[in-house]
Amino acid sequence: MLKRKKTKEYSYYQEFIEVSAMAVSAAKLMTSILNDYNLETLEARLKELHEIEHAADQKKHKMMSYLYSDFLPPLEREDIIDLAGELDTTIDTIEDTLIHIDIYQIHEITPEMLKFMEIIEKSALSLDEAINDLKNFKKSKVIKDAIIAINRLEKRGDSLYTHSVKKLFIEQKDALTTMATTNIYDRFERATDSFEAAANVIERIVLKNS
Repeated sequence: MLKRKKTKEYSYYQEFIEVSAMAVSAAKLMTSILNDYNLETLEARLKELHEIEHAADQKKHKMMSYLYSDFLPPLEREDIIDLAGELDTTIDTIEDTLIHIDIYQIHEITPEMLKFMEIIEKSALSLDEAINDLKNFKKSKVIKDAIIAINRLEKRGDSLYTHSVKKLFIEQKDALTTMATTNIYDRFERATDSFEAAANVIERIVLKNS
């Protein structure tokens, strides 16, 4: 009886949905911060983003704690652990990018950084679509389309990274600025990769259970 009660009260799928929504919120907040960039208020805005990241961490820890005593999870334990980790990483990489913008005291947001954020926000929205239909993965067309969209966005991120770094080394004459901006671009690119990694776990779940 206790086991049945626990199963009713807790839903991995719902937890995934809530963390995915946090990733969307993190991406939207990051876009807002960069579009209205102010170095003087950056530290305070970073705290806003950290609150989202911390809440996502708490969700993941709660899920892992529950998984220890759950004898019949709806998916294989490995898949639950991997998806929880990758979803959390999407938020971590967004926060990490802003942390390094603050560390390097970037005075101006480049057009390329805004383009990266456009890719990241679209990736977060596509991932959110897939997560919201994950419970229906055996017959879902939404998941397949979302994964394809995320893969395309990741490729756009790779191309943008190559173009952005090349342009930087051609046009920027200050070595410190070049170093700092390259490091920021690296982190934006890792963020785009993180959404593809989460999508890959979803794809694996679908293929293993189809």
